[in-house]
Amino acid sequence: MSATVAVSIRWRPLLLGALLAVSAAATPLVWAHAPRAGHGPMGAPMAGGMGPVLAGPIADDPARLDRWLDRMTQHLRLQPAQRDDIRRIAQAAAQDLRPLRDEVRALHEERRRLWAQSTLDEAAIEALRQRALALHERLSARMQQAMLEAARVLTPEQRQRLAQSMDRRGTHRHGGPFAPRGGDKG
Repeated sequence: MSATVAVSIRWRPLLLGALLAVSAAATPLVWAHAPRAGHGPMGAPMAGGMGPVLAGPIADDPARLDRWLDRMTQHLRLQPAQRDDIRRIAQAAAQDLRPLRDEVRALHEERRRLWAQSTLDEAAIEALRQRALALHERLSARMQQAMLEAARVLTPEQRQRLAQSMDRRGTHRHGGPFAPRGGDKG
């Protein structure tokens, strides 16, 4: 084995560890600055069906919200009153999340500015990371509140059907089982 190969094999665990450390450090910023609904802070544990609705402009667009509710109604066999309650919950949560989405945009701009400087301000970058984590916590808490409210509207059988759908489809992919489809068309 050549010396070059031996060195690269010996350094692989260190390089992999460094890559993972950088990735872990950047993850909160990615969460706080994700540009699309159902991604970032609305992704993983929060996107079990309502994430994309609350994370993006869907609740602000009645036609897109109706299409999402149609899919949910069909799959879960919602009654008209349940559909109305879920619409109300989604719209209220989206209204509460709108200012937080503005904060995400502001953090994104600040992050871009900090990393573009000729001299890195490590203290400011760390402070930004801490603010991004706090923002993620606020987003997560509001999303969970909305999902619990919606879950109370569903019957145990409907919640079971939703859980099975989440298992089949994977909540971490594509924003969950009721994610908007077709880009901006919803």
